[in-house]
Amino acid sequence: MIHCIRTVFLLLALLAGTSPASAQTAAPEPMILTTTAPGRGMEAAVAALSQAIVNHNYTLVRQQAIDSRLVPYAQEVRSVRLVYFCNFAKMDQALRLDFRATQMLPCRVTLVETPTGVDLIAINPAWVSQDMPALSELCQELKQDYLAILEEAAL
Repeated sequence: MIHCIRTVFLLLALLAGTSPASAQTAAPEPMILTTTAPGRGMEAAVAALSQAIVNHNYTLVRQQAIDSRLVPYAQEVRSVRLVYFCNFAKMDQALRLDFRATQMLPCRVTLVETPTGVDLIAINPAWVSQDMPALSELCQELKQDYLAILEEAAL
């Protein structure tokens, strides 16, 4: 199941912004940022991620099951959650630089519960912005924010 989810993320990342030709010529940026919160359950991982988001000056927008509104609430998958967050000042700055920043908004982390803990997975904004030079510096900052949030949430 986890390998299928990671494959889906890789495919989504490919569709998110760059062509295969431009991806080969750009500096190598990983498509996915990931870490693991070992020994945690989903609720504890979501709580830790929510706190890390607030600690890094972002606003928690919402969290939901991956299949929310696609199936009845009682049948939602509880082992995969999406957490959306945003720093509205950075969002405004990004949109003023390039309207294509909408591809990365709002910020999103996917949590996948495994037998050993919870994997936290995000698409790397620096990878997505490789064909958007105006956003390069801002997306590098955003990548560092993601890494700090993921690291803190995994502690």
